[in-house]
Amino acid sequence: MKQNPDSYLLYEAGKFITYNFRLKFVMRQKVDAKALEMAANTAFKRFPYYAKRISILKNGEIELVDNPLPITVKQYSGKHPRMGTEEVNYHLFSIEYEGNDVYFNIYHGMCGGCGAMFFIKSTLWYYVREAFGVETEIGDIKTADTPFVDGETDYPDLETLTDDEPLGSIKKDSVYIPAADYVKQLVSMPFRDAKYYELELETKDFMKYARSNDGSPNSILSALMFRAICKVTSPKVAKAIRGNIICNYRADVGCPNTYHDLVRMLSVYYPRELESKTTEYLSTVTRSMMYVQMQPEFSSKIMKSIYKSMDDVDNKKGLLNKKLFTLTHSQHVQPPFGTFIVSYVGKDEWYGLEEYIDRIHCITDGHLLLEVNALRDKFYLTFMELNGKHKFYDAFCEAMREENIHFKGLGSHERNLPYTILPKKSKGKV
Repeated sequence: MKQNPDSYLLYEAGKFITYNFRLKFVMRQKVDAKALEMAANTAFKRFPYYAKRISILKNGEIELVDNPLPITVKQYSGKHPRMGTEEVNYHLFSIEYEGNDVYFNIYHGMCGGCGAMFFIKSTLWYYVREAFGVETEIGDIKTADTPFVDGETDYPDLETLTDDEPLGSIKKDSVYIPAADYVKQLVSMPFRDAKYYELELETKDFMKYARSNDGSPNSILSALMFRAICKVTSPKVAKAIRGNIICNYRADVGCPNTYHDLVRMLSVYYPRELESKTTEYLSTVTRSMMYVQMQPEFSSKIMKSIYKSMDDVDNKKGLLNKKLFTLTHSQHVQPPFGTFIVSYVGKDEWYGLEEYIDRIHCITDGHLLLEVNALRDKFYLTFMELNGKHKFYDAFCEAMREENIHFKGLGSHERNLPYTILPKKSKGKV
């Protein structure tokens, strides 16, 4: 690895490939634009590792170099923000607002949701102070005078990763992939029917249901996604279904406090004959497969493969060759490929900010992808589907109703995810 590790995913950036995400915060009151801009730029100074712009050297290497310009805070345009361009001061972070909504647009190679929360919590803390004159409880929120936490910028040390093989293996048999939906979108860029759907669940009720069915939020939601897909697919077509459940493995590789995006997917293989089983049975199967794969040895293996991929990119000559290589050797997509993804890595603590936040939604790329966020009393689900007929979303809601899981549907919205745009001209020395 010759470069900043956050830069490598940029080789995969294309006109319609985003690898970015948006965190949407619905505030309890209309956003004060002036207060938000001041808060964001005060907070941003605490995180110099995010204040970067893209530079392409003459040898084709992509560098992330310091960017002293302020972070942009703009009225939501309803369009795709173009990260790395003049419209966002060349940053890979930007903020938009509309009514009660605040959107944090973030390049995914820089961090995931865990690392992004460092900056987001700080921004919202300053925002509440500026807009309402209230200093809420600090907790672990990083403000301008908070020193760097030990390991905050660390990346895994290859020498400390274990060479031990994990016990057990991942079932890699082929599964149903909704290929027709992907193909339809690939020929009608930029994702014409790409919407997301918002849902709200009561924490107390949902956790009571989960505990009574030998489950955790991840295992229950994965079981419900399996049921939903069975409802709208033929057993002849979907003979088996795989759920991929996101796992935060920062601690496994020695970086529990880092901002870097270190997550992997746990693979849960569901043969179609499990369709007749109870949710409790499905949840037990899901949890058992998750536990097998939560060994640190699996994390070390993934991390080593990422380092090898970075070295392979380094060995390619010129930007074009590096980009062509990443087309078929993506770090972003780890096999075995799944039918759906459930992304929930645990509840964040929001301290006194909860009085000002109504709900949270994470908006990402993907098809049959369920993002989960939580406040004290609510779970907020964000369901991503490419199919314009929202058949999978409808089936997921039906599966919850059959289990008497009470939820509130909060409507569908256009994703309008950010695009990361590379500079057109090479700069710097060879």
